[in-house]
Amino acid sequence: MNKETTITRGQLFLLIMKFEIGVDILSLPYRIHLLSKGGGWISVFLGGFLIQLVILLCWLLMRRFPSSSIYDIVTLITGKWIGKLLIIAYVGYFLLMGTSVLVNGYGVINRWMLQDTPRWAILALFLFSSIYLVRQKLRIIARVLVLISFLVLPMMVLISYGLKEINLLYLLPLTEAGWPNIISGSTETLMAMFGFEFFLVVFPMVEGSSGGKLKSVSLASAVVVVLYAFTVSICSTAFSPQQLDLMPEPVIYLLRSIPLGTMDRADFLFLPIWLISIFGAICGYYYTASYGISYLFKQKHHKKAVPYVVLASCIIAYLPQQKEKLELISTIANRSAYFFLMILPLLLLVLSYIMKRKEKMI
Repeated sequence: MNKETTITRGQLFLLIMKFEIGVDILSLPYRIHLLSKGGGWISVFLGGFLIQLVILLCWLLMRRFPSSSIYDIVTLITGKWIGKLLIIAYVGYFLLMGTSVLVNGYGVINRWMLQDTPRWAILALFLFSSIYLVRQKLRIIARVLVLISFLVLPMMVLISYGLKEINLLYLLPLTEAGWPNIISGSTETLMAMFGFEFFLVVFPMVEGSSGGKLKSVSLASAVVVVLYAFTVSICSTAFSPQQLDLMPEPVIYLLRSIPLGTMDRADFLFLPIWLISIFGAICGYYYTASYGISYLFKQKHHKKAVPYVVLASCIIAYLPQQKEKLELISTIANRSAYFFLMILPLLLLVLSYIMKRKEKMI
């Protein structure tokens, strides 16, 4: 395989970590608090355990076809016609997930940074920059996104300034919400960590053994779980439970209250860094959708499909005018993830054993 179309395991690790830390880092402490109260950090670790099981399930499927992407696998197992339908479905899923991140990202920008800027102007910035990057070869995309992934460090440093404000008594009693609610809260972490599915498409393009690829993805997710648990714990101890009930995005409220040198508010520094980080996550979904379209139409390169994918995403993000309809996009995307990342891979894995479909292990 051409080196320009491959990435290293280290790059895969950083990419998955980047994709999993998205818009949800701002609102996850609030959403988990509503369910788990002081036991929110427990919910995060439970969700992290669940995501490892999902990753293992997907890897078991990919391991049987080490030189194939998910688009190849659905065709090999289900046949030409059903395979094409499933390819279209996966393309739609990746497009919807990218649009969901775009919509949520726009919402934060509109509320906290550019209140009077028209939606079309903000979406246009994402449109042109995404097309420019995603049209490149995988290795070039990976190099850019790896650089972006290092922005996680200053983001977490800024959040750690909240340690000055913590009151551990706010966590007590840890099981106030009850174990059923704490376990239910783990689903919020699960949804916040979608992004690892990038490896379903690039699995054959990653250098190294199948086991090594699993280690990269699993370790990246484990790091994200720790970072999410840290963020949730900071917000849960910096604000009282009564305050958290009124803060849909507690991370921003936390940073607004922290002076940083000559800056009155640390969120002025955090949000631009976060915005660049969100751009990377969106590009990851656009790449996987574009790759699927190029595979469907037997194109040698995915770049011809990129403008159509990005334009479709921006149109979907622009059309809904009511807040409820914008939230519906995220709801549909998150619910569809359960099918495309859990149910369908499990069915394909079972069918591969029943039909004895498998590539030679390498």
